[in-house]
Amino acid sequence: MDFLGKKENGTLVHPPAIAEQKRRHWESIKEGAVVKSSISVSRASKSQSQLGAIWGLMLAEAVIQLDDLGYDTSFIYNLSKPTGIKIGKEDLCHFFYQACPIHNEEGQRITLSKSNTKEASKFFDDSRNYMSSQWGLIIENPNPGWKNEA
Repeated sequence: MDFLGKKENGTLVHPPAIAEQKRRHWESIKEGAVVKSSISVSRASKSQSQLGAIWGLMLAEAVIQLDDLGYDTSFIYNLSKPTGIKIGKEDLCHFFYQACPIHNEEGQRITLSKSNTKEASKFFDDSRNYMSSQWGLIIENPNPGWKNEA
């Protein structure tokens, strides 16, 4: 069972309702039982606009490169005949949700809207690695200093 709390004045403090739930859970455990305890920092989720911007820029760059190479949707769907339909960002998004699924800490499959920064970062890296290794596309790392450039 997980219990969220905050570090305050050097100690872990739980809100009263969680502290009570934790106490009851502790009392329900049989004497002599082996108990696993761990502490981790809860990662804040990125906002939808942040994730959308990062993901959208990555997909836009991939769409441009695939179009420059003359690929249509038959390429990503592994069809033997050309479709004549341009690959769009939505096509790539659906593709990567299947090719590089995101799983939360409980092992459940999720989308970017439900991911934290660690899960989103892994998904971006997995998608870029796939594009590089399977399609020969190079998607550069975002420039963290872009605001400082004139």
